[in-house]
Amino acid sequence: MEFKLLICAVMFALLGSIAPTASAAADETLFSDFSMSDGALTVFSKGEYVEPYSAIKALIVAHRLGVDVSIQAERFSTWILPFQQANGPFPRICRSGGNRWLACGPSDADDSLAVLWCALGSEILPTHRELDASCERALDNLATLWDPQRQTFRAVFGQAPAYFADNVEVMAFLQSLRADEAVFRRHIDVLAKLPSSEIMAAALQRNYGYSPDINLEPTAASMPVTPYAFYPYGVAPLYPMMYDVRVGKAREHDWRKWRMKYGKQWLEGKVDHFPWGLAAWAAYKSGDKNSAKAWLHNAQQWKQAGRWNIIEEGVWLGLNKMLIAPVSATFDK
Repeated sequence: MEFKLLICAVMFALLGSIAPTASAAADETLFSDFSMSDGALTVFSKGEYVEPYSAIKALIVAHRLGVDVSIQAERFSTWILPFQQANGPFPRICRSGGNRWLACGPSDADDSLAVLWCALGSEILPTHRELDASCERALDNLATLWDPQRQTFRAVFGQAPAYFADNVEVMAFLQSLRADEAVFRRHIDVLAKLPSSEIMAAALQRNYGYSPDINLEPTAASMPVTPYAFYPYGVAPLYPMMYDVRVGKAREHDWRKWRMKYGKQWLEGKVDHFPWGLAAWAAYKSGDKNSAKAWLHNAQQWKQAGRWNIIEEGVWLGLNKMLIAPVSATFDK
């Protein structure tokens, strides 16, 4: 018996010595075309500016698709934290000679950015308690963007525009923050100031005409209403699919309708300058792996043509992780 116990102890010791740690498993080369030595993650390859929303969204998409981006997330959060304004928001940040960076204007989507920033801490860096106070400030700023009359979030303080996609993101991420008991307890006071999912879902239907079982797209993708274009109208239905507002058969139904309208042109790269990998993520989540694989197959040509940004890269990394490399770009009708 003592000999067996000794053998077991030796085996456990050996296993412990070779088991990879989280940091060892992480790949430092991920996002290499977008990563600066100081931790900045630029919008475009070897780019000149950082859009915090785009960088964080790319990290979260890759993370949710099973990629360990903890190294990149830790370095980026350390780099960007000093740029947070005292009242909560982050600016757009531009290169000013070498590795010197300066705030150079308002960031994209202050409303979505607030919840994405908190999600980066809670989902990718859950042990980094130093991010808690920063998350609190971001959520306090989010509360100032709430329009109580329309019951929707504006994108930027003091400005009228409010977007369907942004409000879906805020609703979904607030729900995930509240669903994590530890996170909810840490931020209970500020989360209590923010609207419930039920209030926001009702406002999506009332303000934007969102009725997915009737119409593929909301009748208004923004307030004030903007002219029809693939962005923001064509991409709007993707957000409820990506963030699990629509799940199961409902999500499959929505994806089939979207693919019938946009699928062929999307996979041919004709709907927009950028190839919209977020649609490939929606396809994957809806069970349509063929379309996701087709997008992966075509990605290299878009990269080479410069039609690529950090969000596309995040989707590309994640789908490569989850799917076997495709051999053809057939479109499954």
